[in-house]
Amino acid sequence: MTKEKDAAPEQFALASLRTTASHTIGIPHLVELLRYVPSDASHERYRDAVVEENILGRPTHAGRQRSFRHLRELYLLDPMNPEFSALRRLWEVDRAAQPLLAGILAFTRDGILRASFSAIERAQEGVTVSSADLTRAVAAVYEDELSEATLDKTGRNTGACWTQTGHLVGRTNKVRRVVESSPAAVAFAAFIGHRSGIRGLGMLDTPWARILDLPRSRQLDALRSAHTQGLIDLLVAGNVVDISFPLFDSGRI
Repeated sequence: MTKEKDAAPEQFALASLRTTASHTIGIPHLVELLRYVPSDASHERYRDAVVEENILGRPTHAGRQRSFRHLRELYLLDPMNPEFSALRRLWEVDRAAQPLLAGILAFTRDGILRASFSAIERAQEGVTVSSADLTRAVAAVYEDELSEATLDKTGRNTGACWTQTGHLVGRTNKVRRVVESSPAAVAFAAFIGHRSGIRGLGMLDTPWARILDLPRSRQLDALRSAHTQGLIDLLVAGNVVDISFPLFDSGRI
């Protein structure tokens, strides 16, 4: 009897979850979870940490289950998933990049978060971005599908989300800030682009790469920085740009 080959991982595709209709993307919780759970742990270990061991300090069992469900929706928490595996491998490369790494993955998972980003993208640095601005951005996509009360909540929730990623600063009066597109975040965004079937510089010409705040004129330099740090392999020959991810494939990060 011949042994069947392992099935190739499915190609990446944007998800259409609406987790941020009721919750934020919970980056502080993800930071705590990944600090507690070893990088080589199984997906069951993440659940046990949140639900059974209550590392997030939720007062009820139902609250623990809910917290785990939201984190799993947004971040997958499965080492067999290529996107989560790549995030996990990059997580300790640059701790300052962790909020943006998490934001990139959450952005690919949650449709409401993606819809809200148009309000962030339009705002110049130093300009106030209100909950109402974010609500209008979400309503432009979901107005016929969400109640007025839910839309209002998405404005507050996504405002908190973009504060967690660093795109907004301030508690009540939230002001737009340009984030630093670190080599780790650039490598992660490019890897997801590669997984979606894009090649060359187009790996950074994607919806999720928009949150890097990286002008197109700086994309190649940003990829060179990721290459210098050993996060990607980059070959530039004339107008041809070839990017590969041997460290992600081998798990040596």
